[in-house]
Amino acid sequence: MTRPWTTTALGLLCLCGSMAARAEEPDAETILRQADALLAPPEFEATVTFTTHNSTGAPKSFSIHIWKKGADKNLFKFLSPPDDQGMEVLRVGDDMWNYLPNLKRSVRISPKQDFHGGDFSNSDVLRVNLVEDYTPVLLPSDSPGDYLLELTAKNDQVAYYKVKYWISKKPFMPRRQQFFTQSGKLVRELEFSQPTAFGKLVRPALYVMKNMLFTSRKTEMVWSSLTPTHFGDDRLFQAATLGR
Repeated sequence: MTRPWTTTALGLLCLCGSMAARAEEPDAETILRQADALLAPPEFEATVTFTTHNSTGAPKSFSIHIWKKGADKNLFKFLSPPDDQGMEVLRVGDDMWNYLPNLKRSVRISPKQDFHGGDFSNSDVLRVNLVEDYTPVLLPSDSPGDYLLELTAKNDQVAYYKVKYWISKKPFMPRRQQFFTQSGKLVRELEFSQPTAFGKLVRPALYVMKNMLFTSRKTEMVWSSLTPTHFGDDRLFQAATLGR
């Protein structure tokens, strides 16, 4: 016969174990910060190639060199093809500029515009620290190996109102994102793959952005190099120096 006190003790032990397991789970903001840190160290240089595919013609590719400082400064310089060589894109805070070498001047651009005619938005590639722009909530995941976050925009400087974000629990490796309008319409889906070592940092080397409004379209982003570095000052990230 089971004594009442034994049943109670067992119940308390199970409850304490369950509470301890939940206590070990990181909160939503910690998970998002860890994923952000994998995709975008505080300061780095990188070389990336974008290729856009659609049903109407040959794929179009271009390569860029990236400099990033902190959460709000990015500079992109186009390396190829020849028609794009010398073009630059700069983000400082909420401001973005595109330097056009044929016009020898800079024009302001919107974070919600497509980045160079592809399926990523300017916000997707220039505002890479999601924790700065979104409030995360941890949702139940249908995969025991993944965290599922729902992100809600803090401001109107980003391209999407809500994001669903699947992140592998070990080691906080981004796997997939879905992007929604305020009305709840799914407009883009991003898949991360090919974890690659860039020095000591292991992160996805291939991003594939699928256009859910025009399903024949997608844009691939391939990272060929990424080197954490340190910029002593902000001279590189000034609109007045674009094109120099």
